[in-house]
Amino acid sequence: MEKTQFVENIVESTPVNSLFLIKRADLRSKRGEQFAHLTLADKTGLIEAKFYGEKAVEIPRIVQTGRFYKITGKGRVNQNGEIHVFSDSAETLKDIAAGPIELMPGQESAFVYTPADLDANAREIQKIIATIRNTDLKLFVACCLDARFYGCPAAIRRHHEYTGGLCEHSLETVKIALSLVDIMPRTDIKRDMVIAGAVLHDIGKIFCFDKVGYGYVPNDTYNLIEHITMGIMYIDEYKNLISDEQLLQLRHIIQSHHGSYGDVIPLTVEAWLVHEADSGSSLLRSIVDDLAETPAGQKKKGLRSEKFLWHAV
Repeated sequence: MEKTQFVENIVESTPVNSLFLIKRADLRSKRGEQFAHLTLADKTGLIEAKFYGEKAVEIPRIVQTGRFYKITGKGRVNQNGEIHVFSDSAETLKDIAAGPIELMPGQESAFVYTPADLDANAREIQKIIATIRNTDLKLFVACCLDARFYGCPAAIRRHHEYTGGLCEHSLETVKIALSLVDIMPRTDIKRDMVIAGAVLHDIGKIFCFDKVGYGYVPNDTYNLIEHITMGIMYIDEYKNLISDEQLLQLRHIIQSHHGSYGDVIPLTVEAWLVHEADSGSSLLRSIVDDLAETPAGQKKKGLRSEKFLWHAV
């Protein structure tokens, strides 16, 4: 079955009958009624899907994330102005119960959503790492990065939730942090440490997602340990490459990069810089992506940023 319909073309009342990649599947409840909630994807974007009915509760149990399924339903705009796919048809359950659909080689490119330029982002972040003057710290950062860093998403929702999102978010974070270093007079900021901390602040997320099929899904580590602890544990594997003081500073940057929302608040200027840059990247990316889905001249509450936004004409 070929891909004949794309997320970007689904509007109010659009009949939906096509293949989509399933990124996530949950069982949810609203006003006492349970429903299946799926996140669908193709190369043009993501869309939420809600399936109601007596047997809809079975869908999250039988669906395989990271695989392709035929989805039927209708486009519907909710109270927040967001478009989603709605269905209460038994046909949907029948199609999903039949199992995932195998694609011909090369067809998967129509389903994998990522706005990130993976190759360009990888080259740019490597170029920034190469500017670290301390050779030990430069080698340390390089050793911490592998293929997982360049392909992994940064989140399951809100910001950079796509293939290559972790690298893109880390690149944005380090560029924001360095721009602040460059414009602030009368400062004694360790530029090398800012680069290392910004690049590695979310490195623990490489352990929080598994590549399943053609998508990434959060694993038990994501829910039980989370990425900050994993990041600190991971960089300790290379601790013999740098001094104890450098390791302590990097641990602190990773531990405190959530600022007042975390267990530890930033106490060094480098940690504060990374925290502010991380917040800027994640929040602005959420807002920009929400606005991209908001018609010009309209106001709505963002799905990712959860803020009311106005898309200026």
